[in-house]
Amino acid sequence: MEILKFDEMKKTWLQIARYQKTATPPSIELEISKKMLGIMHVADYYYYIVDLVNVEIEMVSPSVLHVLGLKHEKEFTVEYIFDNIHPDDKQRFIDFERHVTRFFNALPVDKILKYKVSYDYRLRTGYGSYKWILMQTTTIQTDEIGSVLRVLGVQTDITAIKAGDKPMGLSFIGLEGEPSFMNVSKGVGEDCFPKGGFSSRELSVLKLLLNGKTSREISEELFISLHTVNSHRKNIFSKSGCKTLVELGARAKSADWI
Repeated sequence: MEILKFDEMKKTWLQIARYQKTATPPSIELEISKKMLGIMHVADYYYYIVDLVNVEIEMVSPSVLHVLGLKHEKEFTVEYIFDNIHPDDKQRFIDFERHVTRFFNALPVDKILKYKVSYDYRLRTGYGSYKWILMQTTTIQTDEIGSVLRVLGVQTDITAIKAGDKPMGLSFIGLEGEPSFMNVSKGVGEDCFPKGGFSSRELSVLKLLLNGKTSREISEELFISLHTVNSHRKNIFSKSGCKTLVELGARAKSADWI
């Protein structure tokens, strides 16, 4: 295993879980069937749950044995996935996962459960060959500040229906009426990443707030009324899910809002 690269990949996943390395996710009843309604299965597939706090596979469906040619479900681990990605696809996988972390860290807390991630890559199987795998993941558990704790993944064998060897781009598919961002690639589509769901004016107010400006000073600098500034402040705290300026500053920095 490429220890250095995998350790870097773990750091990326821990960022989306807000570095809660010692935290234990609260026990909840995971409504898997409800989450899978929006995912089309056109071939053999398996599903699994990833605990991002500890970066480990929490469970995987028995169908993984048939699809990947494994002897036991316990063989399917985060390390297995990373170790067996085709060498030509591995850097793309790393880049895409970093994009995923940035995307979800920038989302308002109430929208994190409303996006599905999708892209494909080749994975080496226990049969000794590579298969094209369509990976789709959706968040199924967060905490009150928007940390992603658990995700549901569905991996479908699309080898037989894949046209050529050109990979798909990374897509963020909006659920429940949210906008989708399709084929976002490294260096392309950076403007698609949401800045916390804030308007351009709210971002201007946010920047001045974090620079220590009072509401009255912001009003004068932006040539807007004090009432408007206070409305923007209220929206900023509501969208960010933060309670204090200190918390807002930390979240804005980690999510690259300003």
